[in-house]
Formats: sequence, structure tokens, C-alpha cells
Amino acid sequence: MRQFAQDRPAKFRFAEFTLWCLALMFVTARANAEEWPVRPVRIIVPFGAGGSGDTLARIVAQHLSESLGQPFIVEDRPGAGGIVGTQQFLAAPADGYTIGETNLSTLSLVPVINPEATYNPIRDFKHISYIGGTPVVLAANPATGAKTLQDFISYANAPGHAFTFASSGVGSDGHLMGEAIAAALKVKSEHVPYKATAEALIDIVGGQVPFSTFTLSSTAPFLHAHSLNGIAVTSLDRLPDFPDLPTFKELNHPELVDTTWFSFSGPAKLSDDIVAKLNKSVAAAVAMPDVQARFRRDGFIAQQMTPTEFTSFVAAENAKWKAVIEDAGLAAKPR
Repeated sequence: MRQFAQDRPAKFRFAEFTLWCLALMFVTARANAEEWPVRPVRIIVPFGAGGSGDTLARIVAQHLSESLGQPFIVEDRPGAGGIVGTQQFLAAPADGYTIGETNLSTLSLVPVINPEATYNPIRDFKHISYIGGTPVVLAANPATGAKTLQDFISYANAPGHAFTFASSGVGSDGHLMGEAIAAALKVKSEHVPYKATAEALIDIVGGQVPFSTFTLSSTAPFLHAHSLNGIAVTSLDRLPDFPDLPTFKELNHPELVDTTWFSFSGPAKLSDDIVAKLNKSVAAAVAMPDVQARFRRDGFIAQQMTPTEFTSFVAAENAKWKAVIEDAGLAAKPR
């Protein structure tokens, strides 16, 4: 028998060896995916501490740690409207031990606006799970005297004034929503980009910048403390925990109904088995009663999607926002 095997042509022996190696690799990869995670997992958040992205990631990470038996450690890596942290987790090994938080900004806005975002929102990612969406609040420092939408318009159009608003960076969701608000209300605007939401909110409360267009999750503590005046929110309906905050829709601006959504994604070569395991665990986490209560308080709306559904959702959002960005003249010029 051994003599027969040795007598077979070398090309057949090589083909058999190759097939054996491929089978071993498949079995090993499958076993690794089934065992995953066996050590701590990093979640890179490309936004600053204290913002909606950071808060949401930490809420979900706590439940992932409990359900999957390993620590899920949130690391904030802000900068360039989310580009810094996004590129960092895309460059990590696709072994499931480094994933990233993505959102409307990093996937649908920044790549169109900022030429520094060299990644492709579909090709370069393995999209894992939609987490939740939250509306944006137009808020004002009380020193402006703006408490209603008409107050805001009068202030922004007064001589020497403008709709000067802060965001977490050029191309961020806050930036685009601010530009959309300015266009819809026909007011002069001036954008002041910051590195992180928390830094910007400190300056808005301190009076260095008069207005903000951050998510309800980030703005809520300041609204409750009356250190910022809530003017209007981009939700479809008034929110139960903010009954006095009107919607843009009821103020005759239905074009300003939208949400900023957050999600988890990984490098493009991340195993489908790990993606499915994470997707299932994230869905279970956001369904927990304590998470639902926290989401409702901060205006987050969770929605379960499979990885395939979420990837299709990202593609649709990209097409929608690309048209908006190009119409606003904010698209990056080809290099």
C-alpha cells in the first residue's frame, strides 16, 4: 500500500495534502469560533467619553461580559469625527477580540465629507449588529434667551448673531443635523467642530458656543439640570420622559425627523460564526428590562436586525445621506 501511494504522481499527492490542510483549517476556524471568546474583547469607540456612543457601548458591553463570560472592555479613541478609532479597529486582527462601535456618522456621513476617511463603509467592514437610534436635540445656552423655535430663529437672524453650533467633528451626525436645521429654518450658520461631545457640551454650557445639535442621550442631563434649553427634537413624536420638548415635525418641519443610530462592526474578514454569535448576544442584551428602561430614558429606540439586514440598512442610509450631503455642497472634492 505504501509503495502504491509513493507511486502516485506528485501532483495528486500535493492535491490531497492541500485538501487535507484546507479541511483542517476549516475545522480549526469553526472550533475557534465556537470557543470564542476565551479572553477579553476590546470595543473601540471612536468618540469621546460621556457621549452617546460611549454610554451605549458601555451599557451593552456590561451585558455581553455577563452572557459571554469574558470582559468586554470599552476603549474611547476619538478624533477626526470618528475616523481615528474606526481606522484603528479596522486595522486589528479579524479574530473577534477587537471590534468597533460604528454609527450614522462614521459609516454614512464622514466617508462622503472627509477625504481622510479612506475606508469603504461596506467593503471594509463586517457589520455585526444595529444597537439603537436616538434623536437629535437643538439646544441653547440660556444666555441666548432662546426657549422656543421662534426665539431661536430671531436670535440667529439678529445683526451680529448666527446659528453658531458645536459638534464632535466635521462630518459628524451633529454637524450634518446642524446644517440641515440651518437650511430648513433659513438661518445663518457657523459650525464649531470639537474632538469629543463632552468637550463641546462643556463649552456650550459655559457660554463659549451658544447652540448644540447633539443626541438626546448626550444632551439629556443638561436639559434636566436646566443648564441648556431644549428647543426641538428630531423624533417622530414627543418622548414620554421629555413631554415639554416639542418635535420639529409638530413645528411644521417634518423634513427634520431623523435619528442617529449606533451599531457594532468588525474588520471585513471577521468570521461569520463570531458575527452571528455577537449579533444574537447584542439582541439579547438590548431586550433586557434594565437596558430597555435606560434606552427609554435617553430616547434610544432599539431594533433587532440580522447582520445581512443591518448591512442592507447601512447601504440604504449611505445612499440617502450621500444625496443630502451633495445637495448641501459638503461632499469632499476628488483628490
